[in-house]
Amino acid sequence: MASRIISFQLSNAEGLEKIIFFEGLGYDLVIHPTIHGEPILTSQAFYYLKNLDSIAKLRINHNQENLDEYQIEYLIDNYLFEYSTNNFDSKITTKVPEPTFWRDSVHNIYHRYDQANTEALIIDKYNDSSVMSIESIDKNVDLSDWCIPKNFTMPIIDDYVKKMQALLNEKVMLMMMPSSEKDGYMGKIRIFESGDGLLDLYQAESLDNIRIDKNKDVYVINSTFSSGYDVYLPIDKVECTNLYNPLLLSYYFSGLNDKNILNSFLSFYNVLEYYFEEAPRLKGMTARTEREQLKVVLDLLTNHSGIDSFINSEDNEEKEKMANNISTSSSVHIDRLDIESSDLVSALSTWLYDIRCAIVHSKKTRRGNTTAIFEPYSSEADNVKVSLPIIRWLSILCIKKDHFLGNGRSSL
Repeated sequence: MASRIISFQLSNAEGLEKIIFFEGLGYDLVIHPTIHGEPILTSQAFYYLKNLDSIAKLRINHNQENLDEYQIEYLIDNYLFEYSTNNFDSKITTKVPEPTFWRDSVHNIYHRYDQANTEALIIDKYNDSSVMSIESIDKNVDLSDWCIPKNFTMPIIDDYVKKMQALLNEKVMLMMMPSSEKDGYMGKIRIFESGDGLLDLYQAESLDNIRIDKNKDVYVINSTFSSGYDVYLPIDKVECTNLYNPLLLSYYFSGLNDKNILNSFLSFYNVLEYYFEEAPRLKGMTARTEREQLKVVLDLLTNHSGIDSFINSEDNEEKEKMANNISTSSSVHIDRLDIESSDLVSALSTWLYDIRCAIVHSKKTRRGNTTAIFEPYSSEADNVKVSLPIIRWLSILCIKKDHFLGNGRSSL
């Protein structure tokens, strides 16, 4: 019996330009670029790899237990969390605000294509016993494809793609005198200079039929017309054997996915906050206030040396921003992070807590004194961005510590 492939939509996965292969949790997962929306009327001759979104495809073998939608999302979340810990630029999540996938009813003879804008007639004459016959009326068209419009569009699109492909090598004769604005030119010159990652329609469509050889580091998308237009996709391989706390993963991916910087900070902060009462108990310490609790959480997760190493792994521009006061939407600034402190656990916890309070509270004054606040979507709110890498790093440490303490899961 053949294996079953389940497709899952992702967010923040545009321009991936590679394949990621995951294994270790019993089910193999592949993330790769794709054309979303099942284009027919909107089919293009060419696509650029950097503009394609990506999709997650889970393979369930015939001898494996079927997973429900929640289990699939949780499985992918664990794989993506593991990937993000070693690929700090990645913000790929399964948290999709606007789904572009849809389910067509098997009882409806029209299915949706072109981002659900087009309804195409679907007649499976070979497997549907209710179909007595179907024939074209004005044209001699073989209706062998169950998506009836494709029988009409394929010859047109094929001719279009071939003609557009031929234009890639088209040249003109140019004679141009040099000027102060540009160089002169004499001779043949191409009418197009295409960028990297140019895929013809057939190459782009073939992405959905990728078969990964785990022993290879590159996947070749062969050009339909010329080897000069073959496209090479690197293959990243990720092994994950841990199932992490689903609640903490939800906060973490909320932090990755949210475009609002203030909300992103708070989601990562929520991961740390989960241990505000637990950390003092584990450390045998007393923490009466949230500021003290945050410090103990950081002390549970890392130390002065660990924080110092992370700060020094940042580029000089980011380090300089950390070392400067943060302007807020009021007249009160947030004191800089003392990156030269002899106690970075204390310095960092104070800095993060002050940022948190300015995000959460909107009091004009506190005990008669003006307070630091951040107005959402203001230019000052963008200043919080400097804190996101380090609080994200701390949230990763917290999720891994939670698993180490035995609070993960043993099965899906």
